[in-house]
Amino acid sequence: MNTDIAVNDGRPLPNAAGAHTPFPPVDKLPVQDGMPDPFLRLDGTRVKSREEWPVHREYLKAMLAHYIYGTMPPRPKSREVQQIHSVPAFDGAAVHERYAVTLERSGKTVRFHFEFFRPMEIRRMPVIIKNCRTLFEGDEDLAVRDREAARQAVGRGYLLCKFLRNETAVDDRHDKCRSGVFSLYPEPEYDWGAIPVWAWTSSIVLDALDQLELADMQRTVVTGHSRGGKTALCAGIYDDRFTITAPNSSGGGGTGSLRYFEKGQREQRLDHHLKAIPHWWNGRLFQFLNNEDRMPFDAHTLKALIAPRALVNTHAKDDYWANPYGTELTYRAADMVFGWLGSNGQQGLHWRESGGHAQGDEDWLALLDFADWKFFGKEPERSFSTLAYPAAELPVAWRVP
Repeated sequence: MNTDIAVNDGRPLPNAAGAHTPFPPVDKLPVQDGMPDPFLRLDGTRVKSREEWPVHREYLKAMLAHYIYGTMPPRPKSREVQQIHSVPAFDGAAVHERYAVTLERSGKTVRFHFEFFRPMEIRRMPVIIKNCRTLFEGDEDLAVRDREAARQAVGRGYLLCKFLRNETAVDDRHDKCRSGVFSLYPEPEYDWGAIPVWAWTSSIVLDALDQLELADMQRTVVTGHSRGGKTALCAGIYDDRFTITAPNSSGGGGTGSLRYFEKGQREQRLDHHLKAIPHWWNGRLFQFLNNEDRMPFDAHTLKALIAPRALVNTHAKDDYWANPYGTELTYRAADMVFGWLGSNGQQGLHWRESGGHAQGDEDWLALLDFADWKFFGKEPERSFSTLAYPAAELPVAWRVP
């Protein structure tokens, strides 16, 4: 994971103008009407040209590390990758393999597992990495859907991989900074939450697939559903090796706005995160509770950091808790940045008509169609730009430079 600029409280960092200054507390941040300006620098000036964007992008990544994700360590240079099993699958059309990865630091070790389905031929191939609470076994709907997705992926020449995210950070608000890799990279050295830990693990899985000489490193996808979608977006922001970032129904802290919600629908605001899932984030995020108008970012900022690489967001229209309205508004705002960078068409949005909160068959097929389009030039039959709320006013007061 690229962490050239890591932030702790009070540590200075370079801004776009080259000066060194810490990020201010929330009450010192300016109020921004509408969606925050992604071109705004810490000193109040704005980016004026595309040539200034790479430095500004690093500033925005550092800003997000400070206010939402926390400080993340570099990926470990060494790791032990051990095969657990390898068996034929899908009537001999595929291979199902499982591996264990052992990480070590300061005399402590952490072990986690990933598994995948791949075509029979051993070669480098496009890979899709999903963080999840389960692997492929079992009879619950999640496992069944993901096995069918793997069958579809293998049929198109892809390797579809899942890893057990709870092995590197337990999804329990009472366990933060105790188990998993928190024991290897503890506070105060690193003040990250579970979401960035899982994102960091996505990058280590990619390292392992590269080490096994199975990953085509020019054709890589990171995905996940709900909290896993927030994780995939974080991974795509901080690891430029992911060619396509593909969050599914990720809601607040992911591709859904933290400010804008459809009238009459339940709103997933910061107070919910604070009460139920504070371990996902760095605690500084909750300084914005009831101060969202001072938040210097929203989901469109996160999405814009993927450009010029590809981003596709799959979502159900009736998945209101994951904020489809705010997801589309931030898609439109981020697309202004994609277009400004000359990356028109690199951001996609796909709507499933119904089916609620899941990464279902249609979502997987849309992801594969998008990947075929970007990797192999296969024009998709489905749309990745149709809007569910075409009449919604875009609350943007800024313009691209």
